[in-house]
This record gives sequence, C-alpha cells and structure tokens, in this order.
Amino acid sequence: MRRSIIIGLAVVLAGCSAPSAPKTEALPKDFALRSAAITLPADQVSLPPAAEIVTINCTACHSPEMILSQPVLDAATWQKEIDKMRTAYRASIDPKDDAALVAALIKMQQTPTTPN
Repeated sequence: MRRSIIIGLAVVLAGCSAPSAPKTEALPKDFALRSAAITLPADQVSLPPAAEIVTINCTACHSPEMILSQPVLDAATWQKEIDKMRTAYRASIDPKDDAALVAALIKMQQTPTTPN
C-alpha cells in the first residue's frame, strides 16, 4: 500500500515542472530614463465652498470643469453614478456621504458658476 502511494506521488510530481522565467527583451545600450518637468494649466473654474463634499470625493479624478459640465441629472441618476464610481472605479466614497454628495451635485447644477 505504501509503495503504491509513493509511486502515485512520484507520477504526480513527475508531471509538475517549475514555471519558466518570463522572457524579457534587452533594452538598447543607450537607453536612459530622464526626468521631465511639465507645467499644467491653472484651473479656470473652482467648485463653490458649499460643495466641499464634492471636492473631497470627486476631484481626485475629475477636474472642476468636468464636474460642472455634466448634464442636469436627478437624484436617482446621480446615485447610480456614485455607485458606478465606487464599484467600477474603486472610488473611496463612504456610503454614508451619498445623500449629501447627491444633494451637493444637484445644488451645483442649479447655481451658475463663474471662473476664478
């Protein structure tokens, strides 16, 4: 019995092999990384102070111009957008902030904005 177990184990292990190392292509000898500085344009629009919850939850990924240029949406549609950001894009929006975030987004759409 023990001999058959050993033989069976040997057969199983014989089918296993170490994974091959990934193939890498050599870089050209004169290849070098260089730092580059860029200057981004200043934001032309800012979110109103009353929309701090939008600033906290949205501007890590979206510019104020992008946020303010969205079509007028109702509360249910904004909630779907927030849910999508959380699930599809892993946005770290705390669900307890959803109602305040929806209210702020709707209020921003009802208030005209002016450039900085």
